[in-house]
Parts: sequence; C-alpha cells; structure tokens
Amino acid sequence: MIEYLLTQILNWLKTIVELLYLAVFLTKTIMTNTKNAMNFGLILGGSLCIVSVIFMSLGLDASNVQQWIGYLLTIGIISWGTISFRDKYNDGFMNYGQAFSSCLLIAFFSSIILAFFMYLYLSFIDQSFIDKVIEKAEEEMLRKKMPDDQIEEALKYTRMFTTPIVMAFFTIIINTIMGAIFALITAAFLKRENTNFNNFIKENQ
Repeated sequence: MIEYLLTQILNWLKTIVELLYLAVFLTKTIMTNTKNAMNFGLILGGSLCIVSVIFMSLGLDASNVQQWIGYLLTIGIISWGTISFRDKYNDGFMNYGQAFSSCLLIAFFSSIILAFFMYLYLSFIDQSFIDKVIEKAEEEMLRKKMPDDQIEEALKYTRMFTTPIVMAFFTIIINTIMGAIFALITAAFLKRENTNFNNFIKENQ
C-alpha cells in the first residue's frame, strides 16, 4: 500500500514537473515570438511608410501599383520574419498554428507603425491631403450626376471617416485583416512539423 502511494506521488510530481517545464517553454516561445514579430513588424511598417511617402510626395493617388507593392512587401517580410523565428528560436520546426500566429503578429505590429505614421502625416505634415480626398470624392459624385442632396449626405459621411484618428484606426483594422488572409496562406508553406516530437507525444498518450 505504501509503495503504491509513493509510486502515485512520484508520478504526480513527475507530471507537475513536466507541466511546469511545458509552461516555461511555451512562455519563452510566446515571448520570443512576440519580440521577433515586433522587430519584423517594424521593418514591414517602415517599408510601407516609405512606399506611402513616395506615392504621396509624387502626388500620386493610392493605385493598384501601390497596393501590389504593399501586398508583396507584406508577404515577403512576414515570411522572412516567420522563417527567422522558426530557424533561430524554434529549432527549425513550426506547426501551422505557430506559423500563422507569427505572420499575423508581424502584420499587426506593422499596421500600428503605419497607423501612427498616417496620423502624424495627416495631422502635421500634409493637412491638405484629406481635403484632396474629399474634393476627389465630390468630383466623382458630380461625374456620376448624383443629386445634390445625396452628394451633401455622402460628403458628410466622407468627412466623418477621413479624420486622421479614424483613418489611423481603420489602417490598423484593414492591414491586420489583410495580414490574417496572407498568414492563412503563407503559414501552410512555412510550417515544418517536428516528427520526432509528434511521435514522442503519441508514444506517451
């Protein structure tokens, strides 16, 4: 009886130690993933800011060219950052969930950088940019020969959603959503399962 109790206690202690080790490992992995994502989010956000500055300084409107450049930068840098995390900090292995979270975090942090830049740019650097957006929207409505009352109503909502703080907020939302879409796809190519670890888990189930 005593031997049985001692065996059970030892098994419980072993389980507790394994759980503590797993908790420490997961915490360390999450912290490393977050730090890595912040670093590459800064790179991606800075790159997107540079692209925006170039197009704005040249007086070019947001176009398909700028969008595709942004898409390619996003895919390239979230992939680069995730591969870096996988190979440098995760022993070269990564499941789909880890790859997805890494890509998404990089996109999220980059969207914060870009939103902060947009707020500063629209508030202090080029305050006329919003007026140009509203003027262009009005010209487009006039071209479509919309009634005056509809134009006035539409312009009211346009002004409401083109303040620096609102545009910065939607920059975070839109870029994070786009990042999530890209992450869903790229994670499938970036994952690298640890077959030895999976076999170990199956053997001990």
